[in-house]
This record gives sequence, structure tokens and C-alpha cells, in this order.
Amino acid sequence: MNIDDLTDFIMGLAERNPEIQDEIICQIEEMDDEDILQEELADSNQSLIEKIWFRVFYYRLFRLYLSFLILLCFQSKITLMRTINWAMKLLRWIQIGVILGIVDFPIYEPPVTPDISFEMDIENNTLTVSYVYPENVLWSDIDQIGSGACDPLPTGNVTTGDEITNCIGIIVLRYIPTDEVPGVFEF
Repeated sequence: MNIDDLTDFIMGLAERNPEIQDEIICQIEEMDDEDILQEELADSNQSLIEKIWFRVFYYRLFRLYLSFLILLCFQSKITLMRTINWAMKLLRWIQIGVILGIVDFPIYEPPVTPDISFEMDIENNTLTVSYVYPENVLWSDIDQIGSGACDPLPTGNVTTGDEITNCIGIIVLRYIPTDEVPGVFEF
């Protein structure tokens, strides 16, 4: 893609926004006035696209915010439709940013059930943590289900040596983020 094709593409994206088209023309004229090597031209094109994308993004975000404030004040169907219109424009613009590679989303990694081992002491009715990996597992992520009961679970991180006391009946420990059971114990 050469500079003319890129200019036509960008002007087509901004055809409904004359202010942005004027900004594009000014940026292109500034680029024409400078003596740029071909390698630097590709970098400046990318930064030009990013500049234009972010300016349009902030403009549409501002218009959505303004439209929402007007909707709160007047609460009419027209202002509701206007707010929905600006929200759709903003979402479409974000989609274009994703396609152009300007907006990056982090890669989703599903949670993994930690490896936790318990030692069961039937005489004292306690469970003691003997092994935990990874070390950043929180007790608040572990739920006690089943027909039995214990004292409340400890707080903070799960560490080797933590105890669950006064256990009676069938104790089932469930890791909430993955909904898996790391242990079932019968007292």
C-alpha cells in the first residue's frame, strides 16, 4: 500500500467528519514538506493512523458522554436514540481500531485449579495444609460445601501448615474460580 492508497483509505474512514478530514489533510501536507526516507515513512504512517484513530475515539467518547448527560437532564426518546447512536459509533470505531491493530486485547487464560494437599487428623477433627502450589491461592477462593461443618476457613493466602478445625461429617472443599473440588474428607 503506497501513500496515496493509504490517504484514500483514511479519507474514506473519516468521510462523515469534515473536521477530521481537515486534520488528515494538514498532517499529510506536513509530511509532504519533510524529506522522509521510505523506512521512516512506514513508521510515520502508522503513527498518523494512530493519531487520527485516537482523535476520533476521544471525539466520539466525548459526544457519547455529552449525549448521556443530556439524556439524564431531559429524558426523552430523542436523546435516548442520540445516546444509542453515539454508543454504536464508538463501538464501531473500536472495532476498526482492533482491525488496524491499534487496540490490543490481552489474551484470556482460564483459571487453573491449584494443587492443594491436606493431612486429615481424625482424632483432633482437623485438616492441615501439607502442600500448596501456586503460593498465591486465597482462602476466600475456597468454599466449604457438603453435609459436614468446620470452623470458618482461615483468611489470607493458603500456606503450608494452615489448619481447618472442628470438622464434623463430610467436608467438601471447592475452588470457586474453576468450580472444582480439591478435596473430600469424612470425619
